[in-house]
Amino acid sequence: MIVLAIGLIGWVLTLRMDVTDSVSQTQGLNQALEDVQVRIDTDMGNLQQRIADLEEQLALADNEMRTIMADHSGFADVLRELGESGALPSGERRSYGNY
Repeated sequence: MIVLAIGLIGWVLTLRMDVTDSVSQTQGLNQALEDVQVRIDTDMGNLQQRIADLEEQLALADNEMRTIMADHSGFADVLRELGESGALPSGERRSYGNY
């Protein structure tokens, strides 16, 4: 009976240490997951800001492109009129496209 009681006490103590270790490992894993979540949130915030910056830059570039294309269209009209009036050097009959 004494041997059985000693064996049972040893088993309970071993089981308790295993449970304590498991709880410690679970807490460490939870902390690691929280750290990863913080990094993901930070990275997503940074990515969202970078995407917003890129969208703004694309909108500005598109606006500039439209302005340049409108200027080119005006230049093409002037050159066409000059060519029709004979003000350009002889043989100057370029086509400047439909901007």
